[in-house]
Amino acid sequence: MTPKSKYLVNLIFKKLKTYKNKKIFLEKESLNKFILCLFKEN
Repeated sequence: MTPKSKYLVNLIFKKLKTYKNKKIFLEKESLNKFILCLFKEN
């Protein structure tokens, strides 16, 4: 994973964890896998 993609995953993770209107159960590793899946080319 590139430093830029790591930064984006961390940023998204922090934003989602501080979202207060709903409780979000999120693990960083799961988010990381999801983001990598989106970046992956078919």
